[in-house]
Amino acid sequence: MRWWGRGRSSGTQPRVEVLSRPGCHLCEEMVGVVRTQVEDVVVRDIDAERAGGEMGQAEHDRWTTEVPVLLVDEKVVARWRVEPAELRSALSRARRAGRRP
Repeated sequence: MRWWGRGRSSGTQPRVEVLSRPGCHLCEEMVGVVRTQVEDVVVRDIDAERAGGEMGQAEHDRWTTEVPVLLVDEKVVARWRVEPAELRSALSRARRAGRRP
């Protein structure tokens, strides 16, 4: 399922995104954990995206009580908290899936 159609980043590296909002301490914690494992992480402010018209109201409503949300290749990996091992496992699965024709 594709929510944003952004797909993978360059090469075979999975696209890693954290849905976030300003002032969210759990969001800051998750981004910190993710950055210990992933160099290129996209942190998305769901409130700014909604205000800028990049995210519809229904999608915003879906995520608003679940942030932070970790996505790897547009698949939900974790909500609220993530452990490094959980992230490494998701990245490994995404890399294997990306090698399939």
